Amino acid sequence: MRYGKDRREAQRISYVCEVECEGAGLNRLATRINDLSVSGAFVDSLTCYAPGTILRLRFYVLDTLIETTAEVRYSMPQMGMGVRFLDLQRGHVAALERLIDGKPPLSAETPSGTGEVSGRRPNGSNTPDDVLLGNFAVVSMFDLIQIIENNRLGGALALMSTAATGEIHFNDGQIVGAHSGLSSGTEALKNFLDVSEGSFEFKRTSTRYPSTIHAPSNMSLMLDLLRVKDEETAAQR
Repeated sequence: MRYGKDRREAQRISYVCEVECEGAGLNRLATRINDLSVSGAFVDSLTCYAPGTILRLRFYVLDTLIETTAEVRYSMPQMGMGVRFLDLQRGHVAALERLIDGKPPLSAETPSGTGEVSGRRPNGSNTPDDVLLGNFAVVSMFDLIQIIENNRLGGALALMSTAATGEIHFNDGQIVGAHSGLSSGTEALKNFLDVSEGSFEFKRTSTRYPSTIHAPSNMSLMLDLLRVKDEETAAQR
């Protein structure tokens, strides 16, 4: 059975959220989705099941709890599984369509404790493929930077957290700049090391940012900044 409009079913959005899987002898597998459409999703998991396996999924999209069965269509060892939704309810389809169209949730408030991400795009100015949304309760800062680097993406990563708020700029997956409050460059980047809660929005762009941060790799850069921050903390004691 096909749901929604064909153009929406063909579109996939980068959307990181927690998901619970049951079935195939599993009591419960808590993992995450990082790719989503009206027809299915890709589920991150070191444990993969054969095509044809039926799983029960439970996850939040915007302000809607989605519970559905899904069929495993393909597996990628040590990475995850592509699944096709089997019995989405009408309200679930509507929530997915709103997310893909970049519309805000029907209610103004996000359910507490869900760990899901907003999916809201200001003024609808970005297409789904250009935006990656998420919550640091689901994915860590280091994992997020690695996702951007592995896919050689260029764009601005906006971070909203009580620890720090600002942006990190990427060219071809490499960190080239950052700003947070009055700080910029590596000083701003150090402010983001303690971020463990809050939300993020990565907007992909073909525009290249000027390089104010130079490092052989993102990982070496972050590790160097962690070392410097530890030394600064020790010197203050």
